Amino acid sequence: MCSSDLTASIQIASASSAPPRRGVILLGAVLLGVLVAGFWNPRLVDGFGRDVVAARTIGDPQALAATFVQNGAAFGFIFAIVAGMAATFTACNCVVFALLPGLTVNDRSGTWRAALRTLAWFTVGVMVMAIAYGVFVGVVGAEGVQALNARDTRLAQASGVFTVIGAVMFIWGLIELGYLTTLTRAVPDGLRAWALRPRSRALLLGLLVGAFMIGRPYPVMRDFLVYAASANSPLYGAAVMVVQGLGQIALMVLFFVLITSLAGARLSRWAAGNPARVALMSGATLVLSGTFFIYYWGLAITYGVGRWGFRLGWY
Repeated sequence: MCSSDLTASIQIASASSAPPRRGVILLGAVLLGVLVAGFWNPRLVDGFGRDVVAARTIGDPQALAATFVQNGAAFGFIFAIVAGMAATFTACNCVVFALLPGLTVNDRSGTWRAALRTLAWFTVGVMVMAIAYGVFVGVVGAEGVQALNARDTRLAQASGVFTVIGAVMFIWGLIELGYLTTLTRAVPDGLRAWALRPRSRALLLGLLVGAFMIGRPYPVMRDFLVYAASANSPLYGAAVMVVQGLGQIALMVLFFVLITSLAGARLSRWAAGNPARVALMSGATLVLSGTFFIYYWGLAITYGVGRWGFRLGWY
């Protein structure tokens, strides 16, 4: 791909959409992200994962955290699946569903092979982060994980990780909307060509989603980490963390397959004929997701800015 083609591809949103329209979309995505973050009810979604998904399948996760000697290594894989599924609707993991439309139309060829290739690269990104974090968990052991599980430590870790992820998503969204062209022009042509490939974008999304498990303060996840670390094995930690990572995206993958089965060809034709709209949609979802993370983890949790539903007595 030549330099002019790369520049045209990166600037497609700005060239095909009037700046006021892009500005309205940007503002709308930011406002919606703030509203969702401000009214988010963690007790409801976290409780569903803990009291319904986990408690009704394997029992009390907190009681199981220290039972590695009794239950063994094999149970860790079951615990991993449940921990991943229980995290499906937490504040961090719900962003995965906001990214689904952009992932679905990522490749415009309209073939099942292309869809599966996109999904495979996304999954690889999740697994890479899972392996890295699993090795870390195995190295620090149960005592190290328990130290990280201290409330102040885990909230600081979550705030830092998700604020950074949010900033990356926000900047990526601005680029998709046609902003920051000065920044994109400074990127070497080879790197830009790589970043524009569907598989590269899917991989990057997977790495971001995989990084969720590093910051996740969710109690079920933290109990699972104690169990996994009790083996004192980086290899075991990596293995069960991969299973947990697959569990956390399982429902999204199901939706992806369903959408591709029902409307994959039509979506691909639409994407091929409306590249500017695809860029706008992708940019809007990334900005919305980034804003959610920045506001919820960087402001609402850290400084108490938000939590409006609780303050209004709605829940």
